[in-house]
Amino acid sequence: DSAKMEIAISFYLSNGTQRILEGEYDHARDCAVFARYMEQYIAVVLHQTQAVMNWPKINEVYDADLHTLVKFFRKRIPCCCLDEKYEEVKDVTKMGYCYNSKCNLPRVERSKTMYCDRCRSVTYCSPECQEAHWSTHMPVCNTKAAVKAKFDTKQQNA
Repeated sequence: DSAKMEIAISFYLSNGTQRILEGEYDHARDCAVFARYMEQYIAVVLHQTQAVMNWPKINEVYDADLHTLVKFFRKRIPCCCLDEKYEEVKDVTKMGYCYNSKCNLPRVERSKTMYCDRCRSVTYCSPECQEAHWSTHMPVCNTKAAVKAKFDTKQQNA
């Protein structure tokens, strides 16, 4: 149930925060992935406040730059123990991913990425990469778009 998952999320947030303070960033990333996944699961499955899992958001913390990682935890903890660390890393460029597996630059500045307009479940570095990946992405996109449309209709009729 969601109360138990919230406890687990608190554990991962606490543990991940401690790992950041100790400089163990890979362990902090692991904690962030588990916490983000559980947040998404609660939203999609238990509370039904969103239609599908937002995998780019989960993947974002999987291999997060320090700015993204510290900000992820800082937003979710009640104390200010990461404030100093955030000041150190806030100028680090946030990095994102291009989901086109044939892209020459799969890691790209996040502000330059673009979501698939239809399903918003993948990001690309350029319209060319999005177009090149379309034949691979299309089946997943069609499924997610249908699930989202059904969810939106259900929300509007509620």
